[in-house]
Amino acid sequence: MATQPLGGEADSNTWHFAAPHGPLPNPVGHTFPLLTHNATGTWRLIGTGFYISADGLFVTAKHVIEDVWRENCQISPLAILHLQSETGLFGAQEYLLRPIMQCWLGDSADVALGVAARATNNNTGEVLSHWKWPLSWADPQVCTKTATYAFPNHAIEPTDAGQTFHFRPDLYAGIIQEVGDFRDRLLVPYPYMHVDFRIHHAASGGPVVGEDGAVIGVNCRDMDPAGPGVVAQIRCLQDAFIDDAVLSGETAPRRVTFSELVSAGVVTVKNYVAVAVPSQSGHIVRFEVPITTRGPDLELSMDF
Repeated sequence: MATQPLGGEADSNTWHFAAPHGPLPNPVGHTFPLLTHNATGTWRLIGTGFYISADGLFVTAKHVIEDVWRENCQISPLAILHLQSETGLFGAQEYLLRPIMQCWLGDSADVALGVAARATNNNTGEVLSHWKWPLSWADPQVCTKTATYAFPNHAIEPTDAGQTFHFRPDLYAGIIQEVGDFRDRLLVPYPYMHVDFRIHHAASGGPVVGEDGAVIGVNCRDMDPAGPGVVAQIRCLQDAFIDDAVLSGETAPRRVTFSELVSAGVVTVKNYVAVAVPSQSGHIVRFEVPITTRGPDLELSMDF
């Protein structure tokens, strides 16, 4: 089963990403699909997420996390489809289903800061480490170039053994059209950007990258019928926190703020200031519903 273009994809020959260890043509090492399954074991893609630390801190849209919650109760599992490559390049030869432990959800902003479960190699005991996105706290500028990399283009094929997911991650590029701290009380009451690229379903939660290669926002929604795309500024994380964290040099778990994560070097943020946008309240949710079925087979289509 082949995936078909959704519209708005950038020509794969016109872009690339770079990591400290060299070119990164397709950053599936730090951007990933988020999956859930129902009681019959049928998997479903609900959004995109991206790592902001090498040990499992990640960001996505709040409404992606809320897909598996009803009335403050988790109703189905949620897992990161963590793609891996033996060579360190792409595409991915294997994946692991990585559980999620907790998430900070913005009370008004459509952003979530999550903690993935610690993963170790069964043979060596080595703790999983991976690429991460740097963030930028600089004021987003109207008419500057921006883009998102996400996993909306997919197809799900039932098989005798279960399911096969066919993914074709793509980059969608455009410009920033509008920036503000408040758009409206109902849909976008948080620091936002309007962009002119398409935010397809399941691109929600993906990273929006500025001209310097750092993340400036999170995909939220596409306004019908023809846009614009709505992006939460990454600065909506300024008052986020995680619980039960142990920073380097400490021994006891405690609540750790986003500012402390930046100060400790866990998260890389360019131009960071502690109070960049109006106060952003939020709360923690914890994940307790386990994965109870085998993962889907995977086929990843990528153009270099």
